[in-house]
Amino acid sequence: MKTLIALFAVTLSSALAEPKKWPGVPYAHVVGYCYDFSQDPRGASISFPDGSLHKGVIRATTVRLSEEQTKRLLKLLNEEVEEERGEVECYDPHHAFVFYDSNWKIVASIDICFLCEDHAARPKGVPELFDLEAMEVFCRQIGLPWYEESRDYTKLYREEQPANERQDEPEQRPNDTDDTDISDPFETAE
Repeated sequence: MKTLIALFAVTLSSALAEPKKWPGVPYAHVVGYCYDFSQDPRGASISFPDGSLHKGVIRATTVRLSEEQTKRLLKLLNEEVEEERGEVECYDPHHAFVFYDSNWKIVASIDICFLCEDHAARPKGVPELFDLEAMEVFCRQIGLPWYEESRDYTKLYREEQPANERQDEPEQRPNDTDDTDISDPFETAE
């Protein structure tokens, strides 16, 4: 019995000593997005409380992360670095990562503004200062575009969305109206 109590105490103390890693919720899929933050009147966040995505998502740049890529992303997001950053001047995020459960419902997300070196995570818990240079390299490696100016993201969005086909409604989750069988939006038809 003493052994069991000692084991419990050691387990509890190590659980309390190590902070919970972000996102801190179960997930099944991670998707990287590039988007034009200015295309949705609801705000600049990649995801919204109703489960929809930002209207400015640039579909052609969307990347479903592999298990290895997800591990690299989480390592970047959970390691705080010591570096100085200026004050936030804009917060115009163009890159984001969304974590989905097995039914493709959003459980966590983070959007990143490389222009002003800031981010917003839902749920909170990402270190204030993570390695943005390494994150930029990671985004480029997985195929997300990276530009110096916000107008270049708008241009990329408009090239994908002809004016007569731009969406007026928020982006919906796959099969948003039918929760019984949400399928993989990355699955290709055979």
